[in-house]
Amino acid sequence: MKLTKYISVTVALLIGLGLFSCSDFLEETNKNTVTGDSFYTTAEGMESLVNACYAPTRIWYGKVIGHLLTEAGTDEMLYGNTAAGSYPFYDYNSNLQATNDGLFFVWKSFYKGINTCNIAINRINESALSAEIKAKREGEARFLRAFYYYHLVETFGDVPLRTQETTSPEMTALRAPVDEVYKLIFADLETALVKLKGVVTPQGGRITEPATAAFLARLYLTRNMNTEALAMADRVIKNYNYKLMSDYAALWDINNSNGNTNSEVVWFVNYSENNTLNDYGRYDDLGYFWLWEGGNHGHLLYLPIFVGLKGWQYNLETGRPLTQYMPSKYLVDLYDETKDSRWKGSFRTVWWANDEPTLPAGVALGDTIAVVSKGAVTEAHRKSKPYTIIDINDIYQPNGVPNIPRHRFAALRKFADPSRAGKDVVVSKRDAFAIRLAEMYLIAAEASMKLNNNAAAVTYVNILRDRAALPGKIQDMKIAASDITLDFILDERAREFAGEQLRWFDLKRTGKLLERLSKYNPDAAVNVKAFHQLRPIPRVEIDVLQNKAEFVQNPGYN
Repeated sequence: MKLTKYISVTVALLIGLGLFSCSDFLEETNKNTVTGDSFYTTAEGMESLVNACYAPTRIWYGKVIGHLLTEAGTDEMLYGNTAAGSYPFYDYNSNLQATNDGLFFVWKSFYKGINTCNIAINRINESALSAEIKAKREGEARFLRAFYYYHLVETFGDVPLRTQETTSPEMTALRAPVDEVYKLIFADLETALVKLKGVVTPQGGRITEPATAAFLARLYLTRNMNTEALAMADRVIKNYNYKLMSDYAALWDINNSNGNTNSEVVWFVNYSENNTLNDYGRYDDLGYFWLWEGGNHGHLLYLPIFVGLKGWQYNLETGRPLTQYMPSKYLVDLYDETKDSRWKGSFRTVWWANDEPTLPAGVALGDTIAVVSKGAVTEAHRKSKPYTIIDINDIYQPNGVPNIPRHRFAALRKFADPSRAGKDVVVSKRDAFAIRLAEMYLIAAEASMKLNNNAAAVTYVNILRDRAALPGKIQDMKIAASDITLDFILDERAREFAGEQLRWFDLKRTGKLLERLSKYNPDAAVNVKAFHQLRPIPRVEIDVLQNKAEFVQNPGYN
């Protein structure tokens, strides 16, 4: 059964109300005539409450603001033509301040999620659920509270720590130290691991035992707890039934986009082609802006558009291009397309003629119409072809600065959804893969390296590189223990996870954010400062407090 989430307003709380049905998704039932105190004692009420705990995961994974806070302003991605100047997250310009409404939307959405989790955790023992189901639902709520706090503390630093139900406006607040927040995060996840013991099969997006172990591995690595990170990553690799897909490109095929059935997906945030099941329309005006039209939006964000190219127009197969992101020259250069399948498995470089009324003379429907080349091509080669060639020098200057306009480049196609109802339909049913088995191998490799065991680290890395190797190129893809460095692991993570909403946290975790932006992101290099390793606390949160002197803004921000 897939999981969907609903948010409704009760007398004092924003919470979700839904009922299980025999369909693939949950159905909403309005219980506004029933108080929370009585409704949550019922099995139906508590199930609805825990379902609501999941809702804010959908403002992050597969949504514009989640990509902006994880992929923009990294060494992987630069801004595309339509995003120029739109969002300060790309280049850390002076507009990255506490008044940014995207940051406020994340802050308030995650604290709403935390409050819902607090209600569920503190009231679950009063409910009519069986003891077995109580344990599972408490485990889910604790995981999700940890999930929201992790993203808040890594994004904003010290944040208010709330573990009790909030029923009225709070006019004072204090920022808890990062270490204190992580103490709660680890306590919640370790409790969840016990509560969810034996819950190992995909649950339509619900949290499972292996998902909890995998998230613990990620967070232990974040906190430099390398022995623990290695143990949890190994647990996920060895103790459950997840398997790397043999074909990297097939991993992203729309037919394999259901997290329930993809053998490599440990945890996912589910979406539907039925937009009424995607939480669309259940937020305030600010939410409409960031969640416009619902569904998974990843398929829109990383695509080029060939303005003025005769014989071509975007369609369902090529995707609707918003041209928000373009790969950096660093990212393009990382892939050796002669042996690594992840280049073609991740990026599209060939487009075909599909617009009959504008076909050039001698070109038929289905003929190649445009090619993006990773390398430079000669003028003679260019003139010998009946199609347009955009080579590396057309896209970037030697220093990595993109040429203007920024709309012709290799398309990151991991999130493509050609099953949409029409070429302009925004809604995608593709589940957002939050944790993949591949991440566990690279967590284990990084932790092993930090534990001075490069021999073990290289074994983990080579398993992924074997999978990525083109036919006959497995030996060429293998690396030696002497190749293992932190920079190599970051490069390998970029090749494996480009666009998957991990990169900003990777660079922050490894202390490489400033160094790598200076080397590989020419847009950000001129602006980024040490204080940008935290985002500003939303101004609206500070303005309402009566103890502003005690609740200090992060350095560098107004």
